[in-house]
Amino acid sequence: MWRSLTDVTSYCPVCDVSYVFDDDTTAGARAIGPGSRFVCVAGRLEGGEPPPNAVAGEVAEWAEERCLGTRLTLASETWQTHIELDDGQPGSTRVTVTVACEPKGGSRLRRSLRRRALQRLAQHTVDSELAKLPAHMGLAPVEEAVEAPGEAIVMQQEADGWVLHLRGEVDAPAVRRLNLQQRLEGVTVVAVDVSGLTYLDAVALPPLLRWARAASRAGRPARVRGANPEFDRVIGVMGMSSVFLRER
Repeated sequence: MWRSLTDVTSYCPVCDVSYVFDDDTTAGARAIGPGSRFVCVAGRLEGGEPPPNAVAGEVAEWAEERCLGTRLTLASETWQTHIELDDGQPGSTRVTVTVACEPKGGSRLRRSLRRRALQRLAQHTVDSELAKLPAHMGLAPVEEAVEAPGEAIVMQQEADGWVLHLRGEVDAPAVRRLNLQQRLEGVTVVAVDVSGLTYLDAVALPPLLRWARAASRAGRPARVRGANPEFDRVIGVMGMSSVFLRER
């Protein structure tokens, strides 16, 4: 749970927000701590520079495996978010999200009136963030195999980025349940390994095609590893053989 909430990526597809940190984040969340500063922008930056009016943020609290707090500074108000993790029932984690918003400038009366409206907005924000937690869990870029008979979608980190492994039977329910689209968008995936694949449903092709196009825009080849007749058959039927760079 902690890793899924704190792993640093340049873009979060769940929130549709891009992040640019001042600190070196090549080591992931381990490089982030209290005082780390960043800016956030709605949508994808696609490697570009954030605009001058990007929202500035700072990591205000950081206790490994326990709590994370951030502060966002806008022109008219300041937002503070506190996320705390505690052990729940066996095998579960209790997540507490607290959001505070303080208006800036104006008279005391005006700030009081705005504060009431912001309280309602803060409650809506908390409800929204809690609802997103399952999707964030699906993005966790860790060695994670969902063990169901004959199927697995696994992310593994290598020196130059992440490799997505398609293993066993990757059918339509597996693609939806294992968040294939979000896994391909949440981190920089440098290759897809199909050496252990036995069946691939066509519903997996749109996420793979979007990944290939995004890699091309970023100047990277869409590498597919492993000789696999089943994968070649499916992409051949769909006319996608030329989209991927095959590595045997």
